[in-house]
Amino acid sequence: MRRGLHCARALRTQNVHQGPTDTLLPGQFLVGAPHPVSNIRPIAFYIASDETPSERTYRLMREEAASTDHLFWADNNTRFERGRIEFERTRIDRTGSCTLDDLSVYFQEYQNESYERHVEYNKYVWKRNWRMVWPGIRAWVDEVRRRGRRREFAVARHAEQGYFFGREGVEKDRAKDVKDGSAPQPSQPEANRRDEKIRSYY
Repeated sequence: MRRGLHCARALRTQNVHQGPTDTLLPGQFLVGAPHPVSNIRPIAFYIASDETPSERTYRLMREEAASTDHLFWADNNTRFERGRIEFERTRIDRTGSCTLDDLSVYFQEYQNESYERHVEYNKYVWKRNWRMVWPGIRAWVDEVRRRGRRREFAVARHAEQGYFFGREGVEKDRAKDVKDGSAPQPSQPEANRRDEKIRSYY
């Protein structure tokens, strides 16, 4: 458990839950696929160009919380899988098989062995969440005061970079491509499957 709670130090060297946020609008965040070991989804938070000290403090607390959960559950699940593999190997060597009833014995043993560790982790999470309440309120107040200006700025920047396309413009480009023959044409089987899929929605 000590190893999991000291993840704040690791956060300074491995920012496992950060990613590109250039395409985000104020208040949005990116959520990735679950980690194969911890099953925790990585999160990339929106960072405003005029981020206030209160917002930065709260964002870092959220990043630290996400990193803490990732490190704890990665360690916990690694211990569980390592113990399960060893238990199965030992049981097969002794009896020639390992049934679900046999595994239930291991599950009970693991729960007993990790009980104190999980209790400490739950206490830490409760305390951490309470510590985040007031910083979260202060960050929210700052964000509300700047929300309109930030959204206008972000939308304008995205429009300049080509992130937004109006339906009318897309249809015109599509018609132009079809007219000059540059648009890719689907094969007959692909077109049939597409039509069947469209009809299935109605």
